[in-house]
Amino acid sequence: MKPNFFIVGAPKCGTTSLHTYLKSHSKVLMSDPKEPHYFSTDIDNGGIRNYKKYLTCFSYKKGNPTAVGESSTLYLYSKIAIKKILNYYPEAKFIIMLRNPSKIAPSFHQVSLKVFGETEVDFSTAWSLQEKRKLGMGLPGSCIDKQLFLYGEIAKIGLQVERLMSIVPHDKIHFILFDDFKSSTKKEYLKILKFLNLKSETLPNFKNYNATQKIKNPILTKITNQVVSLKKNIGITRGFGLAKKIHKINIKNSPLPKLSLDTILKMDEYFKEDINLLSRLLNRDLSHWRISK
Repeated sequence: MKPNFFIVGAPKCGTTSLHTYLKSHSKVLMSDPKEPHYFSTDIDNGGIRNYKKYLTCFSYKKGNPTAVGESSTLYLYSKIAIKKILNYYPEAKFIIMLRNPSKIAPSFHQVSLKVFGETEVDFSTAWSLQEKRKLGMGLPGSCIDKQLFLYGEIAKIGLQVERLMSIVPHDKIHFILFDDFKSSTKKEYLKILKFLNLKSETLPNFKNYNATQKIKNPILTKITNQVVSLKKNIGITRGFGLAKKIHKINIKNSPLPKLSLDTILKMDEYFKEDINLLSRLLNRDLSHWRISK
């Protein structure tokens, strides 16, 4: 099977929940794993690069599906993934899930701590390091791609949506705002089925999957990632998965720490024009995302 629709981001906007809901539909086959990241070759985040291996993500048996999809959340951030998808399948459909960028950035920082070796556990400090990191300075020693630590760029969804809309026919795009998805999950899910030309069946359990989880002990996370960085720098490539196990147990389901007003205002100013751009593109008032309107 080859994919014919793509949930392309943004990260931490409900994509895992939607992927899981769609997987329960008899006519839908969703990739396993959820995020192969085959087409975002300009971002090194451990994505699948072998085409045959990519196709195995859709190889499990499931009746006769008509909608085959995957959910690589950095495709929207990638500068080349959408073009590559269109070259691969010109009639592809795209689902884009969006959220207040000031919520995306700190949530993705938690992902970077658990997955990409981020060693700056304080988000406000990590935010302030972005300009240096663009130049390759102040990055974790185990960094595989500096783009994964540019939290403002990752969350600039207005520019990313504009790029997508410039090359994808608008009837092939379906937008979902996180707040709508959270408050009216059934309604938004049924809209997606209609977009994919699918009939409604028994509805899935609309529970929340992969919610942002707070790190219990930031110092433990910092030390763990520093050790991984040290191993890489001295040429030790073999591991026993200990870091992954530590990250797995060092989390809890609770809200992220409250940010300082200074950081909130900095993000508000940073994302101001991008939110205005997205409002125009979607023809929807998103001023409630702003702090100082």
